[in-house]
Amino acid sequence: MYQILLVEDEYHLREIIKEYFAMKEIEVIEASQGYEALDKLNDQIDLVLLDIMMPGIDGYEVCRKIRESYAVPIIFISALSEDENQLLAYELGADDYMIKPFRPSVLYAKSLAVLRRVKQEVVYTQNYGKISIDKNSHLLSYDGKKIPLTDKEFELLDYLCQHQGKLLAREHLLSEIWGYDYYGDGRAVDTYIKKLRKKLGIYACYIQTIVKTGYLFKVVDINEENDAV
Repeated sequence: MYQILLVEDEYHLREIIKEYFAMKEIEVIEASQGYEALDKLNDQIDLVLLDIMMPGIDGYEVCRKIRESYAVPIIFISALSEDENQLLAYELGADDYMIKPFRPSVLYAKSLAVLRRVKQEVVYTQNYGKISIDKNSHLLSYDGKKIPLTDKEFELLDYLCQHQGKLLAREHLLSEIWGYDYYGDGRAVDTYIKKLRKKLGIYACYIQTIVKTGYLFKVVDINEENDAV
């Protein structure tokens, strides 16, 4: 059975959706505002139906906060029909957008389509020593933790991992990750290396600095590293 988190401040609409989805054997967990939704969100939720105009924080901010930690699909349900509203929703990571009023049957059909698509997606996870990278969700995992990476953080870490054991100069990384026409300098690489090391925690030593040259990704024994220190 699927679990859906419905974030909607209108009680009557929540009841209609919940009743219809229950007939389809889909469990609906209700939240009337954004903070309540964030409290109820967990790894068991398969889909979020998210209103925009709500008390407290709006749906856009809820979506931002969800995307900081979860890759769960999100469908916005809103009376806001302007293109700008829909475009912002998609930019924030929405999978679909439904304009009120709508029929519960149509919402169910869209929800089912998203759920089936996500279920069919192959989760491509690559392991490197004690860490793993999910290339679909851009999640870094280790020791039971799941840490979201920004696009650039993911691209840089993935590139380092794909070329593990090979010394990569700053200029090379700058060209490969930021593009040959990037107008910055090698400090951008250093900045993102610092960010990655922070997110890697005790496995930060996997990224080794080669003085005045660049960086090298190498899986090392954490205990040996600690002994050396």
